[in-house]
Amino acid sequence: RGRWMVSEEIELNHAMADAGMEALESDMGEYTVQLDGENPSHIIMPAIHLNVGQVASLFHDKLEVDYTEDVDRLIQIGRETLRRNFFEADIGVSGVNFAVAETGTLLLVENEGNGRMSTTVPPVHIAVTGIEKVVENLRDVIPLLSLLTRSATGQAITTYVNMISGPRKADELDGPQEVHLVLLDNGRSQAFADGELRQTLNCIRCGACMNHCPVYTRIGGHAYGTVYPGP
Repeated sequence: RGRWMVSEEIELNHAMADAGMEALESDMGEYTVQLDGENPSHIIMPAIHLNVGQVASLFHDKLEVDYTEDVDRLIQIGRETLRRNFFEADIGVSGVNFAVAETGTLLLVENEGNGRMSTTVPPVHIAVTGIEKVVENLRDVIPLLSLLTRSATGQAITTYVNMISGPRKADELDGPQEVHLVLLDNGRSQAFADGELRQTLNCIRCGACMNHCPVYTRIGGHAYGTVYPGP
């Protein structure tokens, strides 16, 4: 799985587990909190509440590796573990930052490369996103993409901007054989019909509001007890 908040919203991991399927996170932060049996504490940095020692202990206990607080080594351990999962997976499930109605293109913005692996290595890619992520055309994506990356991480552009417009063609050697898109309402139409709630659908999940919220910075994301914490 590539990381995205909608999956937490619908408790996808629990549903898959109940159906006898194992769902493994592919984002390093999400994978870390999954090992710990926790939920993400931040939209962009899901494991920000853990320090190096806690991650080292977690990897030692759950992955049965030597204890180390060397950050580079911890990243290497996570990378090696996740890479095996990519090649063994039957299905890759991801979220979508923006979905373009005109071309059917799905955009995934990331820095780790896990989104690209999740959507291209397994034979089947299933994308799940809220209906508010749909834009009319690719021109609409440009200002939103610029706003998202700068507000989330301070970057002019992220390392990876994946644009998926369907499964691989007959003459292509890589990519999934099937691509499916699930559009989620889950109360969004009702929110859009409400004059005050409608503006909540403008959220692009950048996390900037949380970074500047004095309450969030004092108590963290878990204290809110909801999927979308913060102000």
